[in-house]
Amino acid sequence: MGLVVTGISQNGDIKALEQGLKDAGLPLDPIQLISGEDSTESVARSQSGPRIMTGDHGAAVPGINDSGGGLLYFRNESLSDRLGDLEIPDSEVENYVAALEAGRSVVAYYAKPESIGIVEGLFRSAGLAKVKTF
Repeated sequence: MGLVVTGISQNGDIKALEQGLKDAGLPLDPIQLISGEDSTESVARSQSGPRIMTGDHGAAVPGINDSGGGLLYFRNESLSDRLGDLEIPDSEVENYVAALEAGRSVVAYYAKPESIGIVEGLFRSAGLAKVKTF
């Protein structure tokens, strides 16, 4: 049986959920709110071109790495890592990534076995969509 309850928030506002959890006597510290802004796009890498093997820090060799070129791309590993921590099956991760890219937020709560039903109900009553437990 899974212990992570997840849902999609349209706007990232989870005040109603937090109040519901407080009223139910459940702690707030197991909540995680993940938004598309949590991505780490700070590492640029060269995808193609003459510098693919030598990179920016290699010795300058005429004809090999002295020309510009190379297509820069940014790799976002943090969202996949965070979603993976929620035990979301690989077959469903893309659905969550699509929600994040559309400006929504993923809300997760690490529940105890005896509180899963309560937490799922609180997620729904707080207006979260696609409530699932993994």
